[in-house]
Amino acid sequence: MYGFEREPDGADMYGDRLDQTPLDNHCESALHTYSSFLWKKRPQRDLGPMADDPETLAMLRDADMEGRPLDEFMRRVQIEAGIYGHSWIVIDKAPGAYRTLAEERAAGVRPYLVHYAPPSVLDWEIRRNASGALETTYLKVLEEEQLGEGEVVSTVRIWTKERMQVYRSANGSSEAETVIDKKNPLGIVPAVCHYGRGQVHRGVGASEIRDVARLQQSIYNDLSELAQTIRNTNHATLVKNEGDDATGGAGGVVIMARETESGKKPYLLQPQIFQLDGLIKSVEKKEEMINRMTHLAPVRSVKVQAQSGEAIKTEFQLLNALLAEMASGLQMTEYRLLKIFCLWLGKAAEGEKIIIKYPEKFELRDRQQDLNLLKEAGGLTVNSPTFQRELQKLIASITLEDDAQLEEINGEIEQQDP
Repeated sequence: MYGFEREPDGADMYGDRLDQTPLDNHCESALHTYSSFLWKKRPQRDLGPMADDPETLAMLRDADMEGRPLDEFMRRVQIEAGIYGHSWIVIDKAPGAYRTLAEERAAGVRPYLVHYAPPSVLDWEIRRNASGALETTYLKVLEEEQLGEGEVVSTVRIWTKERMQVYRSANGSSEAETVIDKKNPLGIVPAVCHYGRGQVHRGVGASEIRDVARLQQSIYNDLSELAQTIRNTNHATLVKNEGDDATGGAGGVVIMARETESGKKPYLLQPQIFQLDGLIKSVEKKEEMINRMTHLAPVRSVKVQAQSGEAIKTEFQLLNALLAEMASGLQMTEYRLLKIFCLWLGKAAEGEKIIIKYPEKFELRDRQQDLNLLKEAGGLTVNSPTFQRELQKLIASITLEDDAQLEEINGEIEQQDP
C-alpha cells in the first residue's frame, strides 16, 4: 500500500482507505474455476471386493465424520493445495476397547479422514525406507477448539511408526494432560501429504497462486490509488494560508507554511484525467497477465481483439493439460488414502484391488464458435449421406451433455434413410 500521513486530528486515514478499497480476488476466482472444471465430472471408483463393505460405503458418504462425502472432502483438499502448495490428510480411528467388528459397528466406530491445513502441522519427517520408497515417519499437528466463555483447548497429536500420542491443554497452560499414549497398531504413520502441481521439497509444495497473489496485491494498490484519484477529481484540494477563512468542502485541505507570503490567494488543486486512464490501463494489463499465467484467458476474459480458432484451441489445450495434472495428483493421493483406510480395517489385500479413475480430459470448448463452424459446414455442398449424419452427431454432442440421450440420438441418426 502506498504510504501517506495521518490527519492532524488523529483520524486513521490508512484504515479508512483500506475499508474503501475493493478487492478483486483473482486468487479465489482462479482456484474455484479450476475446481469447477475438475469436479464437473466426478471420479469413478471400482471398489471390487470392498463394494459391499459397510465401513467403506459409510466413508464414501461421510469421509470425515462431519457429513462431507469423499468427493467434497477431496475438493477441499485440492483447493487448499492450490493455496499452500500442499495439504495433509490423516486417516484416524477412534480409540476404544472393542473386541469384535460387530461391537465397533454397533458403536459407529470406523476409520475416517481428517484434513489439516499446513499451518496446523508443527513438524514432520519424510524419509526413504529400506525398499527406497518415501514414507512419513513422524507427524505432529495442533488442533485448537473454542469453548464457551473464551476458553481455548489446544490438542497436540503425534504419530510415529511405533506410537500414537495425544496431549491436551487449556488456555495456553504449560501443563499438558496426556489423553492417549499407546502403541501404533498399523506400524506406519497414517498420513498422506497431497501436493499441488509443484513440490519444493518433502512435505512442502509450491502454491498454484504464488505469482497471482503478487499481481493481485499490485492491483489492490492501483485500485486504492484509483479510488483516491476519483475522490480528488470530483472534489478539488484547497490550498490556503493557515489564517485564511476558507473550507475545502468534501475535498482535501492543504495548509501552507507560516512563512508563505500572506497575500497569496487560496487556490484549488485539480488532478489530471490522464492519471485515471493510466491506472485503469495498468489494472487491465495486470489482469491480462493473471489470465495468461493461470491459462484461464479463454474462460475468464472478454477479448476485444479477435483470435484465430487455432489460438483459442491452443489455450484450451494448455488449460486441459493443467487440469489433467491436478486430477492425476488427486487420483494418486486417493489411492494412498484408501490403502491406509483398508489397513485400518485389516483388509489390505482387498484394498489393492480398488480402482480409481479421475477424468483425464475436460470439456473445454467454445460451443458457440463450434456451432457457427458446423452451421457453415452444413451449408456446403457435400453429396455424402455419411457426412450429413456425422455433422448431425457433432451438433448433438455440442448442444447436449447427457450420455444416454446422445446415444439414443446417434442411434436415430444412423437409422435415417440415406
